[in-house]
Amino acid sequence: MQKIIFNLVAIIFLVYGSAYADSNKIVKWVDSNGVTHYGDKLPPQEAGRNNAEMNAQGMVLKRNNITDKKSDVSDQQKLDQERKDNILLASYTKDEEIDLARDRNMQMDQASLQALTQQKANIASRTARNNETAQSFRARNKPIPAYLSEELKQSQAESARIDKQIAQRNLNMEATRKRYAEDKERFIALKQPTNVNSGTVPLEATLTTAPTAAGSTSPNRPTKK
Repeated sequence: MQKIIFNLVAIIFLVYGSAYADSNKIVKWVDSNGVTHYGDKLPPQEAGRNNAEMNAQGMVLKRNNITDKKSDVSDQQKLDQERKDNILLASYTKDEEIDLARDRNMQMDQASLQALTQQKANIASRTARNNETAQSFRARNKPIPAYLSEELKQSQAESARIDKQIAQRNLNMEATRKRYAEDKERFIALKQPTNVNSGTVPLEATLTTAPTAAGSTSPNRPTKK
């Protein structure tokens, strides 16, 4: 019985002790002007700021760091661009190589486009012959045979299908040209010199690292004479 009473007292103490601690919690934050504030809770207009919860003795109980999603997205975009730039510089040594890579990449689409164009020409010839045959039946006031009507219908459907495939190949080729044009423009920009720390170095030098005497890495910098 004493054990039960002791447990109840302990529970009551914990509950009231927790409530007392919450009521004496102090929140610390810094506003946009750099001024530090203290209060029992964070004001609604400051809800997006980092803050810390402390007890009455000033001991930090919890830090609430608000993640800046826009900053995270921006940092990730910078990392992605740097990765793409490094791949670009590792893939080519001069911009003419990008044109060659573009032409190689477009060969399959060009071959398919040529084949589709020939298929459409064949269908057009077959359709013309079938139309002449159908016209001869009309001239004699005879019904067009079912097989001939079916062939004309199939030719029309096949021609429409090939038109869609040709359009898709043209879109693919245009997208390829655009992608390689952007890569070439970026490659040239990376290779062109730019001012870095009052020295003239290619922009690509800011994307790579070199070992220091201590064995760590640091960005390549121009040698000052």
